[in-house]
Amino acid sequence: MYRLLCLFCFSGLLAQSQVQQLDEVVLSAQRLKSDIQPLSATILSDSLNLNFTQEIGGLLQQIPGLIVSSQQNFSQDTRISIRGYGARATFGIRGIKVLLDGIPITTPDGQTQLDHIPLSQIGTIEVLRGLSSGLYGNASGGVISLQSAPIISETNIAITKGDFQSQSLMAEWSKAQEKHRFRAIVAHQKQEGYRKWSGFENTLVSLSDEFDLKNSSTLQIDYSFLNSPYAYDAGGLTLKQVNENRKQARQANLNYNAGERVQQHQLNAQLETKNWQSYAFYTRRQLDARLPFVHGGQIDLGRDYFGLGAQTSGSKNKWIWQYGIESAAQHDARIRYKNNLGNKGEETLDQNERFYSLGAYGIAEFRYLDWRLRTALRADMHRITLTDFLDTNTGKKDLAAVSPSIAIHRKFSRFFSSYVRWGTGFETPSLNELSANPSGKTGFNNALEPQKSSETELGILFRKKKFDASLTLFYTKTKNEILPFELETFPGQNFYANIGTTTRKGMELEGNWLFAISGNLTFSYSRGHYQNEIKKELPNVPKHQFATTLKQQIGKSTLALHARYVGARFADSKNTIEVPHFWTADATIKRNWRKSELVIGVNNITDTHYFDNIRINAFGGRFYEPAAKRQTFLRVVVSF
Repeated sequence: MYRLLCLFCFSGLLAQSQVQQLDEVVLSAQRLKSDIQPLSATILSDSLNLNFTQEIGGLLQQIPGLIVSSQQNFSQDTRISIRGYGARATFGIRGIKVLLDGIPITTPDGQTQLDHIPLSQIGTIEVLRGLSSGLYGNASGGVISLQSAPIISETNIAITKGDFQSQSLMAEWSKAQEKHRFRAIVAHQKQEGYRKWSGFENTLVSLSDEFDLKNSSTLQIDYSFLNSPYAYDAGGLTLKQVNENRKQARQANLNYNAGERVQQHQLNAQLETKNWQSYAFYTRRQLDARLPFVHGGQIDLGRDYFGLGAQTSGSKNKWIWQYGIESAAQHDARIRYKNNLGNKGEETLDQNERFYSLGAYGIAEFRYLDWRLRTALRADMHRITLTDFLDTNTGKKDLAAVSPSIAIHRKFSRFFSSYVRWGTGFETPSLNELSANPSGKTGFNNALEPQKSSETELGILFRKKKFDASLTLFYTKTKNEILPFELETFPGQNFYANIGTTTRKGMELEGNWLFAISGNLTFSYSRGHYQNEIKKELPNVPKHQFATTLKQQIGKSTLALHARYVGARFADSKNTIEVPHFWTADATIKRNWRKSELVIGVNNITDTHYFDNIRINAFGGRFYEPAAKRQTFLRVVVSF
C-alpha cells in the first residue's frame, strides 16, 4: 500500500486540480486582509459542480487531516472532523466553526447543521485546519468558511437522477443591475437510499438581495428555508449483520420508527461601509426526532438562535490590524417523551436551555523586511442556564476563556516561505451533550467540563506560477477531551464524558501543479497520531489519509477522476475494534452544448465495501453504518 501511495504522491507532483487556486489569494477566513497565510489552509473553488453529492461534506474529501462521515444518513446529518476535532459528534458537526458569507451558522454552544444550504449557492470554500479560537472563539478546532457565488444575471434549471432512486431538481434565477443584485434558488431532493430505512426528502429555498448604498456602502439581506418532512435512520449494525446483509436496517430502528422531521427559517443582514462591517442574523429550527429506545426516545426541540457582530480594519506604516465584537444567544426548548414503538408516550423531560455568548477580539500584523509577526487575542464569556419544568434541577453556570495566538512568517524568496504558529482553543459541551444525563434524571450533566487545547504548528510553503506545495507539522495537547459512550441501561442513547488529556501530532502535505492549460491534478496526504494519556488512539480518526484528483479538458468536455484512501481507525476508546482501511474512486465527465450542460458520473467505481459512519463506543458492537456501493448519476443543466 505504501508503495502505491508513494506512486500517487509522485504523480501528484506532476500536476494539479480543483482544490487550490495557484494565483495569490487572500483568505477571508483568516479575517485579516493580508497577503500571507501563517496557518494551514485550503481553498476549494474550481469545478465544485463536478461532484455528485447531496451534502456539503462531499466537496471536502480532498483536504488533508479532514474526514467526513455520515454522508448517507440524512437523519444524523453530515459529520466532519479536522485533526480529530469533531470526531465525537453523534449527529451534525461539533468543535468546528462554520461560516456562510462571514456569518456564523454554528450555534454558540458549538453545534452545526449544513442541511439548509443549496450546493448551487456555494462558489468558494475555505478550510482552516488547527485551533482558531483566537479568531472565532468557542468550538474552533478548525474553520470552514462557505462563500456564496457572486450574483450575475442568469437563469438555470438542473435535474439530477441517480441510483437508489436519488433525484433532485434545482431552479435558479438571478438578476444583476448596477446598484441592485438579486438571486433566488429553489431545490428539491429525494432519495430512497442504499440501505433500508435510509430515505429522505427536503426542499430548500435561498433568497439573496444586495443593494449599493451611498458612500460606497453595501447592504445584503439573505433568507433561507428548509423543510424536511422525513429523514429515516437505518442505525448501526454489528459486523456479523453487515456480513449477512449490508443493506439491512437495525431492527430496533424499524421498530421505533427512527428518524426526524426538520423545518428551519434563517434571516441574515450584512452592512459594509467604508470602515466597518456588521451583521445580524436570526434562525428558527424545529426538530421532531424519534430515537430507537423507549425512555426519552421522542424529542421535540424548538431552537431560536440569533446574534450580531461588527468589525473594523486599518493599516498604518508597517502595521495592519482588525478588531471586532460578537454576541449570540441560543434558546432551546427541549421536551422528551417515551417512544412507544413509534408512538409518543408520556413526558420524561421538559426544560428550557439557554446559551449566551459575548466575545471581543483583536488581530495585528507587523511587517519588517521579509518577516511578518501576527498576534491575535480573543476573550469570550458564556452563560448557560437551565429551567427544569419536571424537577428541581434548575441552575446556571458561567464560563470564560482567553485565547491568544502568535505567528511568525518569513519569506525566503519569491517562491519559498515558512511560518511557525502557536495558539490555544477551547470547546464547551453543547446543550445537547449537557442534557444527556447518564443518571437518567432531568437537568444537566454537571460532571461534563469544557475541553481546552494548545497547539504549535510549523508550515513550509512553496509557490510558483504553475506549481505550489505545502507541508504542515503540528502538535496539539487537549485537556478534558469529550467523547460519547452508551450504557446498557439506555441502549441506543448517547452520553458524554471527559476522558482526560489527549495529544495530537502529525503532518499534512498538499501539492498542486497546473501542467497544462487544459489539465491539472492535485494530491493531499496526512499522517497523525491522536492519543490519550494511556496511548490509546481517538476513535474514528484514521492515522493515514490520501486523496488525488485529476481534471482534464478535452474539447468541450471536462473529465475528472478522484481517488481517496482512508486508513484504519478504531471504533472504541479502548482500541479493541479496528475498522479496516479502504480505497474509493469516482469519475465524472461534463459536456457543454451552447446553453446546456450534461454531467455523467460514477461514485465508488471499484464497488468497494466500506463504512459511511462509525458509531463510537456503541453498545453491543453496533458500530457500523455501511456505505453505498457503486452509484451512477446523470445531471442536466439548462441555462436561459
